[in-house]
Amino acid sequence: MKKKLITLGLLLSMASGTLNSCLEESESITEATRYTSNDVKSYADLFKVFWKVMDQRYNYFYEQKRNDDMDWNTIYKTYYPKFEALKSYNQNSGASDADYQADAEKARQYFTEIVDPIIDRHFNVKIKMPYSNSGINITYTFYGGMKTKGPNTYPFDNKYAYMKERLEDGALLSNNFLLAGSLKANPGVYYFSFKNFTLSSSQKINLSDKYLSPDPGNNLVLTPAMIENSSELNAITNITVRNQVKNFTLNILNQWNTFPNSNDIKAFNEQIKTFKTTEILSDPFLTLTQQALTQSNNLVKYSAAATYSSVSTNETLPYIQWFIQKMDEHVKYGYNLNQFQTAATAILAKAPFYKKFLNPLRRGNIKKIIIDLRSNGGGAVIDARFFSDRFITKNAIAYYQRTKEGNGQFNYTPWVPVQTTPHLFGIPKNIPTVILTDKASASMSEITTLMLKSQGNHIISMGDYSAGATAGLGGSDDFNGGSRDLVAGGILEFYIPLMAAKDASGAVIEGIGVKPDIYVTPPTDAELQQMKNSPATFIDRVIEEALKYLSTQ
Repeated sequence: MKKKLITLGLLLSMASGTLNSCLEESESITEATRYTSNDVKSYADLFKVFWKVMDQRYNYFYEQKRNDDMDWNTIYKTYYPKFEALKSYNQNSGASDADYQADAEKARQYFTEIVDPIIDRHFNVKIKMPYSNSGINITYTFYGGMKTKGPNTYPFDNKYAYMKERLEDGALLSNNFLLAGSLKANPGVYYFSFKNFTLSSSQKINLSDKYLSPDPGNNLVLTPAMIENSSELNAITNITVRNQVKNFTLNILNQWNTFPNSNDIKAFNEQIKTFKTTEILSDPFLTLTQQALTQSNNLVKYSAAATYSSVSTNETLPYIQWFIQKMDEHVKYGYNLNQFQTAATAILAKAPFYKKFLNPLRRGNIKKIIIDLRSNGGGAVIDARFFSDRFITKNAIAYYQRTKEGNGQFNYTPWVPVQTTPHLFGIPKNIPTVILTDKASASMSEITTLMLKSQGNHIISMGDYSAGATAGLGGSDDFNGGSRDLVAGGILEFYIPLMAAKDASGAVIEGIGVKPDIYVTPPTDAELQQMKNSPATFIDRVIEEALKYLSTQ
């Protein structure tokens, strides 16, 4: 690490002299979000703002310059004169529509030439350009590799159509998003595939410690004493009427309170304790949850005017209105009925994911697995904790990350190792695992592949190289690097990841992808048509190879 730090220091000192030589005048650093439309009065200004934001925020300049892919300072010297020669940017330029369109096309070509070599496959920038002297604009999107058509991939929706018929009855299927279960032809192999990494938000059951259990002294809980002392109640002069309406409302309160104080709710809260320590969803827990949810939807209708028809008069109405308001607070905020109903609904809706996948995985009932990440474009990094970690059995370095340390072109932090950590409810022991990837497997799909491959030879990847989109994402304020900002009043819109990444061997695989242990050629155009039009007869060559491999394990 010391050697790496020394090398980085030399790069910083070299970069500081090189950067200033690109600009004709000495300028202070301007943050991306501080540029306004007034800073862009010409194509030359547009290019300069683009160049400066990239210079401050992009994370792979050193790797790209080292590999002779890109010298950002040379880019400036080469392209600034070309953009400066385009004269139709302003409406008062006197240019014709044809001139505006010709210049926009030249600018589009220049930006394409500049951006195409960028290896960061998350990166893109949208640039607005004038397209006529009447004020019409056109917006172009630029991204690395945009000039090259990639290999064919396995579209998830098509894959869903043919794979769902190949899983045993009772498989986990979820609206063209998730499919999982044992294969009919190979029951000893479990298959798991999903469209993107949103498992935490769509499948995870998040529960509080208890429900319908307000703390003592909560003043939003309606009590008989509060009813007795109600000024609205005591304003009723007829004692008989007052007692009648009081007893009627006390009965409603007691009826409602029977539910949160019932044995079912006490048992429900006890089951939550068990779930939090085991993650096991038992059948009795699910039955109890359904019963309690049904009861909660059939409680006394305290807010309905018709409920009070037998005791409602002009004299009692102010008290009834007070009581309804207090009951509303009692139910919604004192006992938080909606919180319970939301939790119960989530338990029932998400139970199949636990019953058919997480629980069998934890118990060791899944002996071999195919994790199909083809056409999974990534998603939330928190899914690494919820999903990927479940296949981790040892601490290991999965990959490295680095961000910008300052605004200098090569002003990077040292590479920091990212370690795997076993999940509390993960697999009890290693199992033969095949990860399937293609050029549409991006971001969290690649991070998961790197994480799992760090665990040993029982896990291999198969198929095509992944997308090569491993740079870390995040908000603009999380680290110094990256930008997800509208710049110069929205003339430019950047999407620059804030962290660079390299694999555990030290190789930067951005723009390249994770190399599969067993390479299988991508689908042909004919196969794409067949998987779409004839899912029942389509033969997935990658699945066939995975099964062939697993048969030897």
